[in-house]
Amino acid sequence: MKILFLSPTVPFPLTDGGRIRVFNLLKQIATKNSVTLLALETQPSDAEGVAQLQQLGIQVHLVPNAQSLPPVSLGTLLKAFLRRQPITVARYDLRAYRRKFKELIATGTFDLVHYEMFHTAQFHTEARLPSVLSQQNVDSEIWRRLCDETATPFYKLAYWTQQRAFQRYERVLSPQFDAVTCTSDIDAAVFQRHCTEDVIEIIPNGVDVTHYLPDFSSEVPAHLIYIGSMDWYPNEDAVSFFADAVLPRIQERVPDVRFSIVGGNPSARVQKLAERKGVVVTGRVPEIKPYFAEATVFVVPLRIGSGTRLKILEALAMGKAIVSTSVGAEGLDLKDGAEIFIADEPTVFADAVIRLLTDASLRRRVGENGRARVEQDYDWRSIGEKLHEVYTKILDEDP
Repeated sequence: MKILFLSPTVPFPLTDGGRIRVFNLLKQIATKNSVTLLALETQPSDAEGVAQLQQLGIQVHLVPNAQSLPPVSLGTLLKAFLRRQPITVARYDLRAYRRKFKELIATGTFDLVHYEMFHTAQFHTEARLPSVLSQQNVDSEIWRRLCDETATPFYKLAYWTQQRAFQRYERVLSPQFDAVTCTSDIDAAVFQRHCTEDVIEIIPNGVDVTHYLPDFSSEVPAHLIYIGSMDWYPNEDAVSFFADAVLPRIQERVPDVRFSIVGGNPSARVQKLAERKGVVVTGRVPEIKPYFAEATVFVVPLRIGSGTRLKILEALAMGKAIVSTSVGAEGLDLKDGAEIFIADEPTVFADAVIRLLTDASLRRRVGENGRARVEQDYDWRSIGEKLHEVYTKILDEDP
């Protein structure tokens, strides 16, 4: 089949969870289908990304002259308000993208359109083709948690308005697609309120189990690692919470413990954490595998978020023991105490980390169990096949 895949960004380099997910889904569906990608140019490295995708046999149309999205200005806010759009969606409502989409649709060569998130779903009225809306998160839930976490009245109001805007999109826009894919049962339950039962499909996040392999030769004693884009507020909040409330408790029992924060574009708040004893802020790194390999324990102290965590799946594939909050492990069917340790309170989180740091056999056993689980349930190859089946299903049902 011939698929037109709309993405808000070029899914390469693989610097964040969204790009990793989209790249791997494209890689898999391109093995059986003719795939055309329409994406927005947002960074200088996009030309390299286009080349990588073309090597997979994907035809890429890059909307130029958009290396910087419209800023969150008064004008953008007003535009979002008048159109009843979430501000993050309004920033991607660009005439050049819409125009190119209409040009591609006018060729009449496509069987189906895949819309990645609400950022591209807003253009769906331009095409009368079978359609799939792919959701990486429940955006309203992210904004709700942000609202709950802040005490500042201005930000609380701002976050609440975004929560409401996304709830409207979930309620009004989602039912207009032939299929809506979510990464977990938890996320699917939200969209199920607004869509007929046979529309919702679970396409979980995954991991390349042939690329991420256990490697303990470079493991560093008492080394904790967190990986994520450090310009994403939930990640900033996670590492700050860990450094403030959890790490000091661990240092009381394991004085030489080191905590590495790995990820691009660290905010000023994150950079300041490097001034503390035992904390390292790396910034962007060319390859994350060596950092996974060095980790004694992988920590996921997320308090805000939705979807499922690619970083957890990658750590599991590397055979690493993990301690995560409930939010961090949300949507993943992992056994607490056997494949992962779940802890939400700082003291409980610290105790779990200390236990794994000081018990090598437990650490290795948990890591082996986690590796077995991702091999069984989270291989991108089988996940790509599930998405192909969704495409086939809606085309078979199309009159």
